[in-house]
Amino acid sequence: MVLTLIIFFILLLSLYSGARRGLILQLVLTIGYSVSFWAALTYHRQVSEWAEMLIPYPTPTSSSTNPFVLYSMDFLFEMDGAFYRGISFVLILFAGWLITRLVGGLFNFMADIPVVRTINAIGGALLSFVVHYIGLFLVLFVLSTVPLPFIQDQLASSNAARNIITTTPELSGQFYEWWIVEGIQD
Repeated sequence: MVLTLIIFFILLLSLYSGARRGLILQLVLTIGYSVSFWAALTYHRQVSEWAEMLIPYPTPTSSSTNPFVLYSMDFLFEMDGAFYRGISFVLILFAGWLITRLVGGLFNFMADIPVVRTINAIGGALLSFVVHYIGLFLVLFVLSTVPLPFIQDQLASSNAARNIITTTPELSGQFYEWWIVEGIQD
């Protein structure tokens, strides 16, 4: 329940911040986020090798019970690869987000360009919503690979989180293939 409230709060806040920024500034930021997404997609495997040495993975201690809400027992001792790929992807994306925000700050004047104000606000809100939704998807997907009971309990009690992870068009299937299936094959 708490996770669902956090998800809805973040998505509502994304609409507000996008409307304040406006379509043009939000478009500049989205282009930066897209470049960051490409960089994360390209380099997350290499970074995951370093992440394995620096970040501990809480491996399940029992093979009799499944600690995961969204994955079967077949993946029980193979989820660490998916976790490290996911963490690496999100860390690269976060670094790109920071750089994009710094550069985007130079374009703050664009929020005041007198385009039709309503279209500017609605376009910015929608674009911001999409960007935040993708960010939420990535964070929730990575969290779904962590076999800690308090995280899995939150995922089990949140229909919104489970739906975002499992039914997001294009992303759900693609990231499952990249991080889970390919992680097991490696």
